[in-house]
Amino acid sequence: MSNALNIMTDVVQNASAILSDIKGRTSYRMIGYFSPVVPEELIAAAGFHPVRLYPWLKTSIQVADAYLQTYVCSHVRAAWDQIIQGKHPYIDGAIISRSCEAVTFLYPTWKRHLPEGFADYLNVPWKRSENAIQFFKKELERVSKNLEAFAGRKMSPDDLNHAITQFNNHRSLLRKINDLRKAESPPLSGTDAFYVTMSGFILPKERHRRLMEQCLAEIEAAPAVNGPRVRLLVSGGCVIDADLWKLIESCGALIVADDVNNGARSIRPKVAEGGDPLDALARAYIQRPCGFNSPISTRFAFIKERIATHQVQGVIFAINKHCESEAFDYPQLEKRIREELKVATLLVETDYLNQTDPLRTRIEAFVEMLA
Repeated sequence: MSNALNIMTDVVQNASAILSDIKGRTSYRMIGYFSPVVPEELIAAAGFHPVRLYPWLKTSIQVADAYLQTYVCSHVRAAWDQIIQGKHPYIDGAIISRSCEAVTFLYPTWKRHLPEGFADYLNVPWKRSENAIQFFKKELERVSKNLEAFAGRKMSPDDLNHAITQFNNHRSLLRKINDLRKAESPPLSGTDAFYVTMSGFILPKERHRRLMEQCLAEIEAAPAVNGPRVRLLVSGGCVIDADLWKLIESCGALIVADDVNNGARSIRPKVAEGGDPLDALARAYIQRPCGFNSPISTRFAFIKERIATHQVQGVIFAINKHCESEAFDYPQLEKRIREELKVATLLVETDYLNQTDPLRTRIEAFVEMLA
């Protein structure tokens, strides 16, 4: 593993401590968000550091069940559990989007129990018509004014245009690193790519950009991942357990592509530059192919393209327990992948602090079948 990859791995494994250190050493105020449909550019242009909200600490859920239903996504419950206990003191507020049910209905809970910080709700439309885009643009404008009020400063068009350019450059490097996985013998594993992307939700973008440039230089000079391995795509919502990625690749496979919120869905498409920045953000972010805001046809097209370009031999659906948006889409997606693309699939259910070892036999059998 390259030195830059080691650093990004350490950042993810010690995310809470890293964020607390950033907070202590800088003047950053931090705004959290859960879903890929919340424009980070808006948060950055207002002068805040955007942070993707995940349960970075691997601690059991202790108090969240007094606030949230036990039948919603455990990752959201675990993140709220840690936040309400003050284990992420660097967070100054959050933008909570209309996305999956667990996140959507967290907003009134957050607003009630953490009233001293910033909290706003971003209504993200399901449709992608021109009317839906204009509605989303107005929502972004409303949230931007609320961010301005909390920041105590106006957000100029130049601030937003600069943020769009910065984040486009950042995502272009992420795409470049991920595109290396198209090679017949990729120079990095799926687990490596996981750490590269996840660390970008933690570090300031300029710092992460320098690490990615160093990473590219190091891995392009490194030897390819050894040996022929079955090429897999992982699909799911928030597949944030590094142990699952490691387990899959320890079974003789290589994860060469993904369709997850904390992966490929977060790094495309490019936001148009040079025009109305809010309109550009609305048009780009409404296209992100997440289970909670995309029709089956859009999601299938996204997966189909990645299967073709990355020479995928099999798809593992890793769906969090109680993740209704992914579970509802699964039957149709699985059928179309298997019947139209002639690609084998496997479904595994995941959960927060889930033991991954019991999945090993099933994953090994799936990989052996494809080898």
